[in-house]
Amino acid sequence: MTIKLMRATFLCFLFFSSAIKADTNIHILNNTDEEINFLISGDEQVITSTGINRIKPYSYAEIANLSRYSGIEYGKDYYFFIFLGYEHLTPVVKLKGTAWGLNMSFTLVDPETTHMGELDDDREIHGNYKGDYQYHYKAEYTGGYDDITFVISEEPTTLSSDENSINILTYNLWLLPFVGEHMNHRDRRIADAVSNNDVVFMQEVFRRENEVRLNAAMQSHFQFVSNKLDGGGSNTYDGGVITYSKYPIVEQAQHVFDNCKGTDCAADKGVLYTKIIKDSRPYHLFNLHLGSWNSREHRNIRMLQVGEILAFVEQLDLPQDEPVIFGGDFNIAKHKFPIDFTQMLRILNLREPPLEGSLIYSYDPLVNQNLSNSDEFDQERLDYLLYSDNGSVVASTSKIEVLRSFDEEMWGVWDLSDHLAMSGRFEVP
Repeated sequence: MTIKLMRATFLCFLFFSSAIKADTNIHILNNTDEEINFLISGDEQVITSTGINRIKPYSYAEIANLSRYSGIEYGKDYYFFIFLGYEHLTPVVKLKGTAWGLNMSFTLVDPETTHMGELDDDREIHGNYKGDYQYHYKAEYTGGYDDITFVISEEPTTLSSDENSINILTYNLWLLPFVGEHMNHRDRRIADAVSNNDVVFMQEVFRRENEVRLNAAMQSHFQFVSNKLDGGGSNTYDGGVITYSKYPIVEQAQHVFDNCKGTDCAADKGVLYTKIIKDSRPYHLFNLHLGSWNSREHRNIRMLQVGEILAFVEQLDLPQDEPVIFGGDFNIAKHKFPIDFTQMLRILNLREPPLEGSLIYSYDPLVNQNLSNSDEFDQERLDYLLYSDNGSVVASTSKIEVLRSFDEEMWGVWDLSDHLAMSGRFEVP
């Protein structure tokens, strides 16, 4: 009698569950620089693939759906494995039909062992390691059955810096009142993500309360901080541009653009110059933020701003045999308007380092979760690190960096800005 009652209860549960979200969706975030291929195994009556069998670098995808009532038998265990290769841990999901519903649990296992270990069944963030990879996974409340996300992430690279090189990163932080999102969660996590560089250029540090927290966190890694770009007038926003350095800043200067158009005129956009001394060698650094938008009029204004930068640099009268590096949010769409990019390089006599890694866009809705309302057409390269073609830089590389956080407050958002960062390494004689 008891068994019959339990079976009846189970069937009633399945009936009523069909009225709510009846699937568990499984997602994977590939937070590595390599494409990941995978193979799903399990009861095909219960698991349905979305048709995806590979995930591009730094991309997020729904890979499968687990039915929570169709094909499920009372008292039976169902295991589902997502094999990512022997170099990776394997995500595992278990469903079990019970008298009171369906229990779901999940874990990661090493495919090179036979040990399963304990499975988790809560909504906490769990993690593990294997080789150079770090893993996070979490069940998420949906209003119906929970979904599960597994994250595969590479361990951060430790940058090497010697007396004949400098590592610089530029990052537009999207700390813009009424526009930026998740600012109070992002601001205090940025410093740790950029701390392995010698110098960091930041733009769009506009919102004051976030700037205070950002500065406090950054100064635990970077002893020297520039003045902020600021026209000193009554504009709505200052320039939002700051340079952080692990080496002494010995000179500073700045220029706020005379030319602007539309909403860009509400901020003191311009260029911030700092001279630093690293290992007894001077570096001349220009951190800038040019005007936005891509109408013909906005593009013309942007080229006028490039001309203003040239005049500012010439006024500084820098030595011709010392390294000069420019970085920031140029807002010059290299792929849509290559002539604009080439013209900027020519006017300022700059060269672009070779680009390493799998990414070519610093503004990328297919990668950045903060741009989920944009589409593939909006992919573009806007952020650059460039150097003066005066013979003082003998080798260089650059890479688009995806800076993310996987803790509770940032889960599902992950990206620390709407732009991706750009890192560069510059070697001198």
